[in-house]
This record gives sequence, structure tokens and C-alpha cells, in this order.
Amino acid sequence: MEWLWDLLVNLHWGAVGQIIMIDILLGGDNAVVIALACRNLPHEQRLKGVFWGTFGAIALRVILITFAVMLLDHDERTQR
Repeated sequence: MEWLWDLLVNLHWGAVGQIIMIDILLGGDNAVVIALACRNLPHEQRLKGVFWGTFGAIALRVILITFAVMLLDHDERTQR
């Protein structure tokens, strides 16, 4: 659990903000893909598909952003 605290304290929040903004700007295609995938489903399944598709896209995005920031932070520490 100490590694998580160390990550949060030493994280470069400016870099995290930049990554998130770029990801939001470039991530609009997820909505199109989810809509296309769910368009022929019955109404109730369509709502579930949109919900879980959006949830999965956001969760995966958070995990990948965290991993990218950890890699960038590790690279910066090794260059000192």
C-alpha cells in the first residue's frame, strides 16, 4: 500500500492533466463505436450495452493512464 501513497504524493499532476485532456479530445470515437455496437439491440439490452460499454471504456482509460504516468515517472526518476 505504500507504493500507492508514494505514487500519489510524487505524481506530476500537470502531466496527468495533460494526458487526460488529450485522451478526452481523442476519445470521442468510443461513443460512436458503442452506439454502432448497440444500435440493433432491444431497448433494455441497448441501455445495458451503452452503460457497460461506457463503464468499460472509462475504466480501461483510467487504468492505462495510470500505467502511462507510472512509466513516465519511473523514466524520469532513472534519468536523475
